[in-house]
Amino acid sequence: MAGDVKNVSVSRAEVLTVSEEILTAVGTPLDYARSVAESLVQAQEAGHASHGIIRLLEYTDSVQRSVIDPAVSPTIFRDEGATAIIDSHWGWGQVACKFAVDVVAKKAKELGIAIVSIKECNHIGRVGEYVEMLAAQNLISMMWCNADPAVAAYGGKDRLFGTNPLAVGIPSNDVPVVIDFATAASAEGKLRVARANGLSVPLGAVIDKDGVESTNPQDFYDGGALLPFGGHKGYCLSLMIELLGGALSGNHPSMNDGYSHGYGTVLLAIDPEKFFGGALFKDEISEATKKISATTPTKMGQPVLVPGDVENNQRKGNSPLLQISETIWNSVKELKLSL
Repeated sequence: MAGDVKNVSVSRAEVLTVSEEILTAVGTPLDYARSVAESLVQAQEAGHASHGIIRLLEYTDSVQRSVIDPAVSPTIFRDEGATAIIDSHWGWGQVACKFAVDVVAKKAKELGIAIVSIKECNHIGRVGEYVEMLAAQNLISMMWCNADPAVAAYGGKDRLFGTNPLAVGIPSNDVPVVIDFATAASAEGKLRVARANGLSVPLGAVIDKDGVESTNPQDFYDGGALLPFGGHKGYCLSLMIELLGGALSGNHPSMNDGYSHGYGTVLLAIDPEKFFGGALFKDEISEATKKISATTPTKMGQPVLVPGDVENNQRKGNSPLLQISETIWNSVKELKLSL
């Protein structure tokens, strides 16, 4: 994104405390407030400001509009063999996803493979967080969700798909491989961050209401749309997530009549122990990632990265103090004072 952002350095403890206080002020039980706040801070640390504390502004508004029920707990709606449906009851998406991680991990370790979906689910934050949790339990995982229509179909200008993220977690003997990306050319939250900081976005991410490519993030909010990444290939991947996320969760694909709002979430886990053994599997992954990292780069000083390296490097840069946009941090502090 074009332009410069003025950052401030804030301790992790302060960011967590302010976030918890905002969440509890709108009726969130303390344990759930801590869980959601931790997810936001982890996203901020990993360099995903679009899913970090800027979301507190949206979340408090959603509570006040009764989109989010801040005190409700997720439950198991259906449980059959290797499958389950979690009912979030329109509570916190992060709380429901962590509950789903526990359910799918237990099933995968018993049966070798398991898949769960989440119904009536609000925004779930950074999808990579949950596959990281499963990789820490030596499980392979895939996760995706559909969402409010924001992305045009390839060749069209109408909003039809969500930004539809996909995440994959693969355990190894070292840090896990974590693949996590929106199938839109940009996550909507990144437009939100750019707009808050007065920045432009690259061509190829947004079209205005007339279908013309734009670098102004405001054009999206004035009736435009995001584009799928990678042309027709990204469009096909987004379509897969839209159909499977919407239909398997009961949330409906976002262009269908039954869709109202929310995130149709699906989480799949595989236990490599049930194949050739977990230790051998991790040996294979570690050998492969070491060789990838050792690849001769085309540009000196720019080593080849394995998915997850960027986030791990960002975490190092955000320790011991988090780097946060001054504009966004001021907005969060003003929000706290207003509640």
